[in-house]
Amino acid sequence: MLRVFRSFNGLLVLLVSCAALAQPSSSPTSGPADTPPVSAAVQAAPGGGVAPPLQACAVKAFDEYAVAMSVWERQWAEGVISVRPDFNAAALARANAHNSALQRDGFRIHYLAGNAPETLDLDESIAALRLFDWTPEQEQALRLTEPDYASVVDAADRDRLAADAQAKSDELEAYFEETFTNNAGAVWAKKLGEILRRGNGALEKCHQLHPAPPPKPDEGPTVETPPVSASPEMAPPAAPAPASGTAPKT
Repeated sequence: MLRVFRSFNGLLVLLVSCAALAQPSSSPTSGPADTPPVSAAVQAAPGGGVAPPLQACAVKAFDEYAVAMSVWERQWAEGVISVRPDFNAAALARANAHNSALQRDGFRIHYLAGNAPETLDLDESIAALRLFDWTPEQEQALRLTEPDYASVVDAADRDRLAADAQAKSDELEAYFEETFTNNAGAVWAKKLGEILRRGNGALEKCHQLHPAPPPKPDEGPTVETPPVSASPEMAPPAAPAPASGTAPKT
């Protein structure tokens, strides 16, 4: 059943949860003219084939969680900029990169749910749905079936490079981690924890509504029975003798 992360303050929680940022609202976050706006949202990701009930439910839970994470990210960035205006460009670029990366992964998660549902890990946290393998064959198939996907991938790559190129990107990441260990970041940590709990609860409910079928009992190897050859003891019975008084035909 669902296993939640054991330590909220652990580095893995920060990396996975905060990387699982959602698609931003249809109105990009505005900023000064010399800073990049937050990418616009992709309104729908492809379903591909027909997702099984459990995977379909999990993807819906992830979509709702992602929207909440998007709001949290933008609010956190605005809070950082209000205290540290010198982080303005780096904070917006960081949000831009995270959101476009999630848009890309959202397409892939929807595709996997319909075409390779067994590859989605539904037994960890809601954020861990992004931890999946992605093959070149799946990349090609999604590019062929979803026209908008290629541009989303390009945007994710471009935004990641732009965020890394910011002069204060490393300083911003260090500041981000510090806000979770002092009193100033306690409010943001609490809000993030609530989002994670709601998302994990929704995923747990999916397991309750659509439990996986029990494994088939191990019946062991099938032993083929060799055919039984005919023997004198098992010969067919002789034809009955003619009735009394009836002459046999010659």
